[in-house]
Amino acid sequence: MFGADVIHAQSCLTRFGTLASATHDGVYGPVTANAAKRAKYLLGYSASRVDGLYGPQLDAYASGEAQPTLAMRLRIKQRRRKPVPVASIGASAADLMVAWYEARWHEQPIGSNVVEPLSLLAKDLKCPRDVWLMRYPWCSLAVFTAALKFGSVAAKSGLVRREWNALYTPDVEAQAQAGTHGLRAITQASIVKGSILLFDFDGHGVQHVGYALAAPGKIVFAGGQRWSATSTQVITVEGNTSYEGKSGSQSNGGCVAIRCRKLADVRTVAYVS
Repeated sequence: MFGADVIHAQSCLTRFGTLASATHDGVYGPVTANAAKRAKYLLGYSASRVDGLYGPQLDAYASGEAQPTLAMRLRIKQRRRKPVPVASIGASAADLMVAWYEARWHEQPIGSNVVEPLSLLAKDLKCPRDVWLMRYPWCSLAVFTAALKFGSVAAKSGLVRREWNALYTPDVEAQAQAGTHGLRAITQASIVKGSILLFDFDGHGVQHVGYALAAPGKIVFAGGQRWSATSTQVITVEGNTSYEGKSGSQSNGGCVAIRCRKLADVRTVAYVS
């Protein structure tokens, strides 16, 4: 599926209640796939068929055109006692950035600090002109634009209303430490998928930001690859960095990439709402 077919699927999943309305972008990425998977679970599909694929059968069940079978209804009743956890804004934003990695979002030309699809998305989400024009280090813009897509309070106040500077990593850290504008500092032991990680690579203060894709030491399957981390490492997705294993800047590398980072480089961890 692509284009109009994906938008139809996204609209149906929104009406069913497993996808945010802000996600109607015509791209069948991990966010839409997760919404399809949740819909199948809630509709009583057997465990072996609960996957992220969307097709005519799911469309019929989710839209109400077809009624679940008796076996499905029995599973629906049982699963209502064990509701599927709703992904946090940070986790949803991290999945969205993984989709950007898969699409190889990067500066054109390299060194311009302009990523056209990110710029257009920021514009569509009502960010001010000086924000969506870019031409500045954009790691924080990527993190908070992804969160804004899912209705983040922090992103709206920092990117749209400009009540604080969501483009400046030291201010992200300051708001998290103060517990203001929808950000809250947490410990490294609390890192989960969707935690915001603020990096200090040289001991001179926060220079870079990204999302954790899992708790430290966990294996992550993302972007068509298997990413391994030791107990002192964490797998991340970041904007304005270099691809894993490639030479280049750690904090101003020109692309969206999945990385394996040292916990020693993480200065502050934050929860975003």
